[in-house]
Amino acid sequence: MIRNRINKISWFKIGSIVLSTLMMVACSDLDENPGEVQLDPTSLSSDAALDALVTGMYRKLQNNAKWSGFFIAGYGGDDITTHSGSNKIGFRHSDWRIQTPDSERLTDAYTGCYNAITIANTAIDAKDNIKGDAATIDRLIGEAYFMRAFAYLHLTRTYGRIPIQLKSNSNEALLRASFEEIYVQIESDLKAAENLLPNVYPGIPAVGVRPNKGSAKAFLSRLYMHWAGYPLKDAGKYALAAAKAKEVIDNAGTYGFALSDDFRGLWTEAGRFSHSEGVFTMVGCAYDCGIGNRTTGRLGLPAEAGGWTETFGEIAFFEDFEATAQTDGTEQRFNDTYILETIPNGSNPVGAEWETWSDPHPILRKVVGGDWSAVNTTNNDINRYFMRYAEVLLNYAEASGRLGNETADAWEALNKVRRRAGATTDLLTGDLAELAFTERKWEFAGEYERWHDLVRMERVKEALENRSPDETVDVLNGTVPATSGEYFYFSPIPQSEIDKAPQLAN
Repeated sequence: MIRNRINKISWFKIGSIVLSTLMMVACSDLDENPGEVQLDPTSLSSDAALDALVTGMYRKLQNNAKWSGFFIAGYGGDDITTHSGSNKIGFRHSDWRIQTPDSERLTDAYTGCYNAITIANTAIDAKDNIKGDAATIDRLIGEAYFMRAFAYLHLTRTYGRIPIQLKSNSNEALLRASFEEIYVQIESDLKAAENLLPNVYPGIPAVGVRPNKGSAKAFLSRLYMHWAGYPLKDAGKYALAAAKAKEVIDNAGTYGFALSDDFRGLWTEAGRFSHSEGVFTMVGCAYDCGIGNRTTGRLGLPAEAGGWTETFGEIAFFEDFEATAQTDGTEQRFNDTYILETIPNGSNPVGAEWETWSDPHPILRKVVGGDWSAVNTTNNDINRYFMRYAEVLLNYAEASGRLGNETADAWEALNKVRRRAGATTDLLTGDLAELAFTERKWEFAGEYERWHDLVRMERVKEALENRSPDETVDVLNGTVPATSGEYFYFSPIPQSEIDKAPQLAN
């Protein structure tokens, strides 16, 4: 049965959840000794206790988001793939859309999101009883609303129709909600967060490490882009997507958002606090607390380089990207997305001839690390961007185009991203919506976003048909995927959850 997971969390020592505020506060200190913080959810009454609770909310999310399985749906996109054998079967099932409730690696997103929701519910339910500094309380409650919305958006983009739990300490058996019910709830939470969060989050090392008012607006824009697409196809939401994105763009300086001048540096440990592009960012603390990013590093390398052969680029996508980049002048972004040079691996370097490797797929620089700082690790401090400012710009361009509102500002939003990619000529004519949609394809390659774009625009079949005959994952194994339907576009709810709540099978 789906129950509020607060019942499964020991509040005897909130330190077991907090582990200092290293997760997204990025190594700033918690005043209290985490091992001594006592917190009873029925008597949450101080802003200090609320702060500890909210810190624990982020910690719960990171425990699961640090694994590639948290982004399991993203392997269905035409930009990334995995190894054709070994223990990667869960990724392969997603890659070729043949998942079942028993498929491996389905639980990370489900568990991580509902654990964060549980804590967010506790904070929200207690908000009227908390005493202390009003601005601090508003900010922390705003974070709870934001995280609940973030978690439900990630859940619905991954699993489709999921249950909505809004009450703490509830044993109510819940059914899967409709997409409209889910979207309405996410919208409500993000609007609450937008109202409560400050323009600039205090005391953090870089913008995006914790959400601010602009972050809430940006995620509203993402929500409306999905609302306008499959499955609800409410095209009227494009106007809201464009409006929210424009609010962020017009106030980017206030919120601290900007495109980075160093695209490659976004995926380096040295650059994790040097950029303002993260709208909402997971920052690890592998070297300080052992809880880093395990979606990057050697898991993106072939066996010859000591890699774990987990996440690679797809061949046809790579070839199309290369050809496009040479045509439109965006080769800088292409070079910053893939490894084309010799990999320094001690006495056994691996060159750029990826076709000759044991697993012949292109290496994604965004996975391995922009400057090789994490090549020989599987637990590092490379950022995981839940959203970058580039998405806000492209949301505005695409939504404006789909509305037929091709203003100079909308073209400029597209061209800002293109210029950073290396383009020397601006685009000023053509189908703005489709140009922006295609720009997203190249801009977010390898970041687990492509699949969600394919779903909302119902382009999955077209993408799958473009697979290279040289692919080794399932294509050569003769697997034929389904081509439509809710259970094709979304991963199934894990069997372990259905066993506890059989009604979720429907």
